[in-house]
Amino acid sequence: MGKKILICPLNWGLGHATRCVPIINALIDQGHKIIIAADKGPLAFLQKAFPNLEFIEFPGFDPVYSRSNSQVLKMMTLFPKALRAFWKDHKTVESIVKSHNIDIVISDNRFGCWSNYVYSVFITHQLHIRVPKMLHWTTPIINMFNNSYIRKYDEVWIPDNEFEPSLAGKLSRPATKRPRASYIGYLSRFKFDKQGDAKKTNKYLVILSGPEPQRTIFEDMVLKQAEKIKDNVLILRAKPESSDLLRDVPQNVSMFNHVDDEMFVQLVNSAEHIICRGGYSSLMDLVRLNRTAYLVPTPGQTEQEYLARHLKQDGCFNWCKQSDFQLDKVSTSKISIKEKYNDNESLIDDFIQIWTENLN
Repeated sequence: MGKKILICPLNWGLGHATRCVPIINALIDQGHKIIIAADKGPLAFLQKAFPNLEFIEFPGFDPVYSRSNSQVLKMMTLFPKALRAFWKDHKTVESIVKSHNIDIVISDNRFGCWSNYVYSVFITHQLHIRVPKMLHWTTPIINMFNNSYIRKYDEVWIPDNEFEPSLAGKLSRPATKRPRASYIGYLSRFKFDKQGDAKKTNKYLVILSGPEPQRTIFEDMVLKQAEKIKDNVLILRAKPESSDLLRDVPQNVSMFNHVDDEMFVQLVNSAEHIICRGGYSSLMDLVRLNRTAYLVPTPGQTEQEYLARHLKQDGCFNWCKQSDFQLDKVSTSKISIKEKYNDNESLIDDFIQIWTENLN
C-alpha cells in the first residue's frame, strides 16, 4: 500500500529541487502519494514540473551572501539565525506530519526537516563539509555539527556512485560507519540524448544559479563581456518565478528566465561551450547529458571550489575564479563524462523499487 510522503527540498537555489524530480517520479510510479513543501524558486519550479501534486508553501532560511569573494564573516554572523531556522523547520514539519497524516518525510539537505513521529530520510552529497583554509582548524567542529543533524534522520541517501570514480570526491566519502546510508547514483531529471553530438549552433551557454547577490554580479559580468565579442551567448537566469527579462542587452545575447526540460536539453546540445557555477546538481545534469563545462564557482562557496579542483584533476572540467573570468578565454574538455563517472540512469528507479518493497 502506498505511503503519503512529504518532500522538503532546501531553498538555496534550484539544485535541491531539480534533483528531487527523479525521486518524486520514482515514488509516484511505486504508488506513493507525494506532498511537496517548498519556497520561492524551488516551489515555482516543482509546481511547473508537477502541476497535479499537492503543495505547501514552506518558507525557510534564506542566507544573504556577501558581495566580496569571501563569505566567512557573513556566514559566521548568520549562524545563530540559521540554527533558529532549523528548529522552526522542525516544528513546522511536525505540524504538517500531523495535519496531513504523513507517513514518511524526505528532506533534501534541509537540516530541520525530520520528524520524531514518522520515518525520516535525509538526502545529501556532503557527508564532509569543506571549510576555507584560514578556518581549517574548525573542520572537526563543523563536521560534528553536520553529523549531529544527519543523525536525527533514520536513513541517508547519497547521490553519488558507491565506487570510484566519484563525482563528489571526498565530500561524500566515506559512509561506511553510517547506519542505513545508501549511495543512490546521480540524480538528474534528464535522459541521455545522442543529439548532443550534433553540430553546435551557439558559441556559449551560461547557466546562472545560486544565491544573491553573487548570481546577479556574475550575470552583469557576463553581459559586459558579451558586448565585446560577436559570438552568440545564451543565458539561463534561473528565475522560474519571474516573467521579467532584462532590457538593453547586447544583440548577440539571448536570455531566458526559465525553460522547460526539452528546451533546456536543446540549448545544452546547441552550445559549443557551457559555463556554469558548478553546484552539484548542475554537475549531475551535465554527466547525464554527457557535456562538460567551464566552472565558475560562487565566490566563497568552498564546496563548489573543491568540486571544481577535484573535477579538473580528473581531466573533465576546466574552471576559474569569478574574479578571473574572461568569456572569450573559455575552453572545455571533450571527454565523455557519462562513461567516466559510470552514470546508470535506471539506478534511482531500481533503488526506490527495492526501498518501497522493504517498507511493506
